[in-house]
Amino acid sequence: MSDAFLIGSILDTSANYICVLDSKGTVLTASEGFSRIVNGRGRETLTGLNLSSAVLDSTELKEFFSSILAKTDGSYLHTVHRNGQNPVSIQFSKSTVSSPEYGACVYLSGLEVTELYESGKALETKLREQTNFLIRMGHELKTPLNTVLGYAQLLSGLENLPVAAQDYIATIQTQETNLLYLLNDVLEYSKYETGQTVAVLSETSVRKLVEDVTRSFIDSFSRKMLSLTVEYKNDIPEAILSDPGKIAQVLSNLLGNALKYTRKGGVTVTVSCDKLITIDIEDTGVGIPDDEKDGLFEVFSKSGAGPEHHGNVGIGLAVARIFARMLGGDVVLVRSSSGNGSLFRCTFEANPSESSKKQTQQIIDYSSIKGISRPCKILLVDDVDINLAMLEIFLAPAGFDISIASNGKEAVRIFNEFKPDIVFMDLIMPDMDGFEATRQIKSIDAAIPVIALTASIVDSVKSQALEAGVNDFMYKPFIPERFFEVISEYTGIVYTMEQDQ
Repeated sequence: MSDAFLIGSILDTSANYICVLDSKGTVLTASEGFSRIVNGRGRETLTGLNLSSAVLDSTELKEFFSSILAKTDGSYLHTVHRNGQNPVSIQFSKSTVSSPEYGACVYLSGLEVTELYESGKALETKLREQTNFLIRMGHELKTPLNTVLGYAQLLSGLENLPVAAQDYIATIQTQETNLLYLLNDVLEYSKYETGQTVAVLSETSVRKLVEDVTRSFIDSFSRKMLSLTVEYKNDIPEAILSDPGKIAQVLSNLLGNALKYTRKGGVTVTVSCDKLITIDIEDTGVGIPDDEKDGLFEVFSKSGAGPEHHGNVGIGLAVARIFARMLGGDVVLVRSSSGNGSLFRCTFEANPSESSKKQTQQIIDYSSIKGISRPCKILLVDDVDINLAMLEIFLAPAGFDISIASNGKEAVRIFNEFKPDIVFMDLIMPDMDGFEATRQIKSIDAAIPVIALTASIVDSVKSQALEAGVNDFMYKPFIPERFFEVISEYTGIVYTMEQDQ
């Protein structure tokens, strides 16, 4: 049996599509299967021909083979389409080999992956549908919850409320906040399970972020008559490159956990920086027995059976650890024992970043704002009327000139007429969404800041918004004081406070 016959027999019985070319693209040998996809004939008709010239009835395949010599060694997926035939997806592998007779040659090996490729496309479609579902779910659930919480905040600011009414409002605020945190965690964990969680890095002020998160817990701590203290042990970078949303969620989950299991005393947050940003959250709560520490970071792990431990630790610690590890750090339990409190530590990579943000006036209580340093126009865009009304109630008393729009098309039209100093833009809206509206607004005047209002927990939404030109984000549920600080940061407005008058 000749070597040529033996090689030909091996090639013909191979399930792969195999071809060897010389340095000019001439076919030296090929398998029967490879020949069939090239010209529909036997391999003897292909030997000695230029590969790209030999291709029949497939312009795409001809172009692919004509460029194969210029491609680097590696894998290339190509789908072969022929008239009247189902497309065939082939994963080609190109490698350079040396022959004593022909010198440098190209070895092509292809494996049909049609079924795998179609399954992959179906999975991609399913994941895209799941992503859209998560986006819509976050929007649909958080929007009404945010509205209830917002109006509860407005009610709490009214004067001469009966003590009983104040207690009722405080209960609404506490339970609404707890529900929103739980909803965030469930959606975030669902997103992680479907592979849709990525870190979206941006300039992040650690001090400002810690202040914002701890400030959002002050009322909850006060209602339980607990202290909440923040300490900085050494110099903290003014800004790092990280994902502020994920860091905020980690801190919120750890603070929420400490608040839940602390009945007297309080919680101390200690921030330091060495090679990593380190944040310690130490409480004087009920603590965790040694035999219950295993599985603490698992979803819905049990912690204690006594009256002090009312059920599940929940999903918050699991999400906190996932996010911290995604940002180059971790969440660990440093120490804890029954009756002596707990110390949790979270760490993040400290990649320094040049801060481009202006110093802003810190607002402790938005209701104490009585004026602004100069006229300022604000455009509010949201498809939920009650949200617009709530935001107007928050902002108008300070002296802002406010205009509203209920969809993207209306927002672009009003932007041209009203010429606002800053825009707050809901992202998920009918007709024209906030992404396209932002693009059009930025094409008119790129200098006007657009702040996204979003209930979404999908990272792709944040990336898409940044690409559209969004300058910053306000996440639902909204913190009124944060609205005023963002306006100050992006417009230079200074507020007149009640004590200043």
